Amino acid sequence: MKKLNFLFWVLMSANSFSKEKELDELIKATNANSLAQKAANESVSAAVLVQERSSKHWLPKVYLNGQSFLSNDPGTALFGKLSQREIQNSDFMADSLNHPATSLYNKAVIGVNLPLYEGGEKIAVNKAMTFLSEAKTSEARAVGNEFYTEVVKNYLIGKNLSFEKSDLIKMKATIDSILSRYQIGNKSNQLGYSGLLGLKSLKNKIAGLLDENTAKNSATEKALTELSGSQVNFKFSGDSSLSSLIKEYLSYSENHYVPSHKVQSYFQNAKSAMEVIDAEKSRNLPRIGLFGEGYAFNGDRATGTGYTTGIYLNWNIFSGNDYGASSEAIHKSKAAQYFAQATEQKERVEYEGLKDALDAINHSLLLLNESENYLEEQTKISHNLFKNGLINALQYVEVLSRRVDLIKSKSLAEAELIEMHSQLAKNSNDTSSQGATL
Repeated sequence: MKKLNFLFWVLMSANSFSKEKELDELIKATNANSLAQKAANESVSAAVLVQERSSKHWLPKVYLNGQSFLSNDPGTALFGKLSQREIQNSDFMADSLNHPATSLYNKAVIGVNLPLYEGGEKIAVNKAMTFLSEAKTSEARAVGNEFYTEVVKNYLIGKNLSFEKSDLIKMKATIDSILSRYQIGNKSNQLGYSGLLGLKSLKNKIAGLLDENTAKNSATEKALTELSGSQVNFKFSGDSSLSSLIKEYLSYSENHYVPSHKVQSYFQNAKSAMEVIDAEKSRNLPRIGLFGEGYAFNGDRATGTGYTTGIYLNWNIFSGNDYGASSEAIHKSKAAQYFAQATEQKERVEYEGLKDALDAINHSLLLLNESENYLEEQTKISHNLFKNGLINALQYVEVLSRRVDLIKSKSLAEAELIEMHSQLAKNSNDTSSQGATL
């Protein structure tokens, strides 16, 4: 956990100079408030403690037992007197042996058991718990990555929507300005009247797009509030471009596929399952150890003490419950290994597919940006031509309409770009990503 907290501190420090302070605050709030991340943290802590306990298998076992009881049992009475070291000749008379008086006895025992050889079971269990602890750590990082990328994705989508809204409002202002000065007295001028209808229709289209933008933005803000667990006034006011933010916050291994934290946890689980095989095989091996036990026995005559010490051998020659346990462990180990490999294979295919799609969308965005520059210049020229009466309103509407369509197309393409990068970052274990914050 200390390593994970240090990693979180390093990653947050690396982004301390980011312009997107609002996004950084959202990430901090998510790390602090996410119940899923808290659960993952607790699982890591528990797994670490299990691993630490299993590593102490070589320590001796020390125990203490105490008893206080009443008895008139002949055997208890006789051996109780022996334990008190107070046996008398009269104790061997038939009546004394068969009908002893009810007496109160107290017994305390302290003992120690030091295992010397356990068939390798505890060593194998310790290795299995070590891999399991590592798997839990990877799972926690995967959870952190998932929530982190969801926060960043939704924030960047909200920022993209704010850019789209700004462009649409500018277009609406342009159309309102034209309509306020564009006067046509009657419908007899079909060309002019058609242009007027086109402007009004385009204005309605922009109004509809703005309503859609508002709805999407509201959904994004609700998602961010839910993910971060805090009410934040989302302004999306940073000066950074989407491309720079994507590069900074949604990093991933661009050169080649690297298994994600989730896949790594599956392989670590498979290693843990393999160690369990040795643990199960040890059921048929002997156990050797040293033991010692001392006692104090108090009865109706005195208090006696004694001790026993030596070496023991336990060997489970056959047990129906243990029969086939090692074969079962082998099958479970293979299943875990195959599952990890299958998940890695699927993730690799998804990685390659997303990379190809990313290249396509980047090329599409490049063309859209070029088209945006061309249309912006064409709009300025068309505006001057329309103002000077060299083109009619219908021709000008056509240019404005293409500009509105381009704004929407570019916004959708950028949203798709954000989604692809978030998927790649979610399945990344890149240490430059803030996803591994747990």
